[in-house]
Amino acid sequence: MQAIFAFFYRFRATFLFLLLQSIAFLMIIRFNNYQKVFMYNLANSYVSQLNRWSNEASTYFHLREVNQELSKENAELRAMLMRERQRNYGGLSPLVHQEIIDKYTFEPAKVVNKTTQKLRNFLTIEKGSLQGIKKDMGVISSNGIVGRVIEVSSHYAIVATILNNQNTNPVNVKLQKTKENYLSHIQWGGREATYTKLKDIPLSIEISVGDTVRTSGYNAFFPADIMVGVVARINPQKKSTFHDIDVKLSTNFNTLSYVYVVKNKLQDEQTAIEKDTNKIKLTKPPKTK
Repeated sequence: MQAIFAFFYRFRATFLFLLLQSIAFLMIIRFNNYQKVFMYNLANSYVSQLNRWSNEASTYFHLREVNQELSKENAELRAMLMRERQRNYGGLSPLVHQEIIDKYTFEPAKVVNKTTQKLRNFLTIEKGSLQGIKKDMGVISSNGIVGRVIEVSSHYAIVATILNNQNTNPVNVKLQKTKENYLSHIQWGGREATYTKLKDIPLSIEISVGDTVRTSGYNAFFPADIMVGVVARINPQKKSTFHDIDVKLSTNFNTLSYVYVVKNKLQDEQTAIEKDTNKIKLTKPPKTK
């Protein structure tokens, strides 16, 4: 306490000067209209700037909640779009089985960890079995395909992305052209995180840079017509009978922060019956006399 009093006593002249200057400054503003208006505008300018900074800071700290709400809304819109596609698929007669129409729902999830530079890449999402996530569910982003769930805990799930050079279950895709949708599959080359290979396209099929690659829908994991990417390079071939095609992926894995887990209500039924086909023995027709 004595030190504080000593400090004020030592600089008493300075404090008195500042006090008198402040009083004089206030009197000038109070009794002169020009100075009053100038200070009023200046104060408003500073207050407006402070309010702007405050609003920007508040918006920044609420981005997580905003992103979650947007992801939830996008998931609902995707589900509505899928219902419409199932309801009137391919111009055929409308489907009447409501369970088939409503078979796809989408669960938004935040990415909390990921790899992109390894030979087998994975990401961790902040959703698990408590939210209905199961193994082998497909995962997509707002821009395209991501991968499949391989491990699940109560609150988290591990997703094997398509950036995997040892993928034993390649993703079936279709090369979307003007006259035909040629079926194929993709296989990552193990180098760039922005490109993958389009496999088993014969040289007899005419390919152009910019052709669209989408999911075929011929599996229980991904709906049809989910974006995969576009043909970026067609490398010259001399010996092979197939094209060497590089596809630029539509999903940017380096900036990926939110995904959607595809919940197919009929997935278990479809995978079970397809698995049983290995056990089916074809009987020979009876011989005719």
